[in-house]
Amino acid sequence: MIKQKNKLTIVVSAPSGAGKTTIINRLLAEDNRCEFVISTTTRKARMGEIDGKSYYFISSADFKKKIQNNELIEWSSVHKNYYGITKKEFDRIISIGKIPLFDVDVQGAEKLKNILSRAVFIFIVPPSIEVLKSRLKNRGTDTEEEINTRVQNALKELQKVKSYDYIIINNDLEESLLDFKAILRAELCKTTTVSLKF
Repeated sequence: MIKQKNKLTIVVSAPSGAGKTTIINRLLAEDNRCEFVISTTTRKARMGEIDGKSYYFISSADFKKKIQNNELIEWSSVHKNYYGITKKEFDRIISIGKIPLFDVDVQGAEKLKNILSRAVFIFIVPPSIEVLKSRLKNRGTDTEEEINTRVQNALKELQKVKSYDYIIINNDLEESLLDFKAILRAELCKTTTVSLKF
């Protein structure tokens, strides 16, 4: 009998507007081996986002308490808001035998590299900066100033791409999803992931 142990964690990053959330949501809907690691944030919920599903939305004061009490695996300040992942959330996913799937910025990914022993890092990028600008405008959630800030941040984040294991260029959603699934399948077949018991 061949028994597969869950020794895998997936960490995904992308510039804002690259389509990361859409790809992750599709993957989670189609592959029940993965479980989304819900981040905690101080930013306001966008339309359609649900507390406890999209994010855990808390106040800045409560977030700072979590930092002081050492309740976070990692945290960072992005676009004037705090984002982080609680130890409690990670433990919840491990306890049900699922593959934790992190959605973090490049700062968070750098920190997780020093924390997670068996993680695969995936960077999702738009086909061009022009496409990124268009997607941000069409999203309709940011002002022109905020869009410009996100584009400038994206240019900085793209310089970190070489520190990731895989890159997915999100020009077409279906193709990008296939790429993501191929990465997951390959990683689950690695000798470091599969435990053989005869």
